[in-house]
Amino acid sequence: MKIGFIGLGQMGSLMAKRILDSGYDITVHDIRKEAIEPLLEKGAKLADSPKAIALRCDVILSSLPGPKEVEEVVYGKEGLIHGWKKGDIYIDMSTNSPTTIRRIAETAKQKEVIVLDAPVSGGVIGAKEGRLTIMVGGDSITLEKVRKILETIGSRIFHVGDVGCGNIAKLINNLIALCCNSACAEGFVLGVKAGISPEILYEVLISGTANNWNLQQYPKTVFKENFEPGFRIELAHKDIQLALSLGVEYRVPTPLAAIVQQELLEAIAGGLGNKDVQSIITNFERITGVKVKGIQK
Repeated sequence: MKIGFIGLGQMGSLMAKRILDSGYDITVHDIRKEAIEPLLEKGAKLADSPKAIALRCDVILSSLPGPKEVEEVVYGKEGLIHGWKKGDIYIDMSTNSPTTIRRIAETAKQKEVIVLDAPVSGGVIGAKEGRLTIMVGGDSITLEKVRKILETIGSRIFHVGDVGCGNIAKLINNLIALCCNSACAEGFVLGVKAGISPEILYEVLISGTANNWNLQQYPKTVFKENFEPGFRIELAHKDIQLALSLGVEYRVPTPLAAIVQQELLEAIAGGLGNKDVQSIITNFERITGVKVKGIQK
């Protein structure tokens, strides 16, 4: 089985490396030369376009910033559509629009190519260690054909429904996580402003019903002012916008997500777009005059 991987960003490079390290024949493509070289040094092959990937490979994976980039990879002048062959499998692991991936699946069907959407959760550490959660939408029989490949990068693989459902699950995950992230920042700054030390407040919160993954990261991020990106604010903003669009499509109000979208936009306007999403707390620090800095673990 010949595998192609398109998009070697922060997550894609780690996923492609794990596939390569597992012994698969893999060909890679990215528009940035510096992203490709580390994988070539380890034995990956190079393709100069998505079309070239499709011509050489049976299973093609992509990990891209969003719908615009996915559409360019598929429909562009040198896109996958010009190289797909009967029986190929395309797995898009980007956080994408369900509508976009469904349209791509319909296009691919005309060429007898099967599409799965398989976005991931677990961040950089999960990608590095092969512990990602993978949410797969599409044909279940096809999923079983590629399961061994996906198991090189993910420890939990869920078949969530038809094509597009993978991205629905991912957008709901990120909507909830991002709302929780903002709630943690808001509440923590309020608690410190009102006179509780960060150390004590943290211990109280992780011992009670407010305990959550976002809060558990604070000793490594907020308290050390370490906002090197695991999940960039720019990408978080893109994801929350996709979730809001999903709400409009299905006529489900999402007022909390709308507030978080504005907070993320404010952070981008303030120059934080390339920082980790937990840096959203600095917005609250700035307007309240509070500096949250505490536990050094």
